[in-house]
Parts: sequence; structure tokens; C-alpha cells
Amino acid sequence: ILLLIRNPKDLATSFYHYSNDVSTVPSYDTWNDFFVAFMTKKSTVPNQCKSKYPLIFWGKLLYTHSSFQNPVLGVKNIAAFFGISLTEEELQGVVERSSFDSMKKNSQKTHGAFGSVLFRKG
Repeated sequence: ILLLIRNPKDLATSFYHYSNDVSTVPSYDTWNDFFVAFMTKKSTVPNQCKSKYPLIFWGKLLYTHSSFQNPVLGVKNIAAFFGISLTEEELQGVVERSSFDSMKKNSQKTHGAFGSVLFRKG
């Protein structure tokens, strides 16, 4: 099992901007109002934080913040964990397709109308 956990601060920041850009989601006047709603179970925020810190890992930590600085190493670690061997060409293809710029560029194809809202900035 590969468990991807996003930094809760980054998740909250992204969802704050998302909620203010999408009319079907409740919006908030201030970051403080949003953050209180996001972190408490009393809120109606759809992606609220369900637990304080989801830090239970099975296996080992493969993709840390430093992997974002060296995505080739991150992809190699994930491939090795699953026992997948990649050629250099395949490795470069995965790194390129999983970059933020590539995902943002293809967001309309992969996520439809919400693509432009989901990929705000990297």
C-alpha cells in the first residue's frame, strides 16, 4: 500500500482558495474563519481535517518533501518499493507527466471543467 498524505496546512490553503472560487462550495470571508471551520468537526467544510495528524504508516516513508526537490529519486523509490523496474525513458516519462506544470496543462482533459480550479499553483 502506498499512502499519500498531503501536508494539512497545504490542504487547508488550497481548499480555502478553492472554496472561494467555486460557487457550489461554502465560502469564507477570512482565512481565520475558514481555518476554524476546517479544523473542527462542527463545520460543514467537505474536506475538513478528520483527525489531528494522520501519521500512522504501514511500510516505510517513501516520498518526503525532499523527494519533491528530486522527483527522479522519489519515483525510483516508489518503483523499487513496488518491485517495478523502469527504463531511463520510462522514468523520465513518469517524472514529466507527474510534474505540476504537466498536470496543470492537462487538467481540462483529466479533470474536466474543474481542472482550472484544482491546479491553482504548485
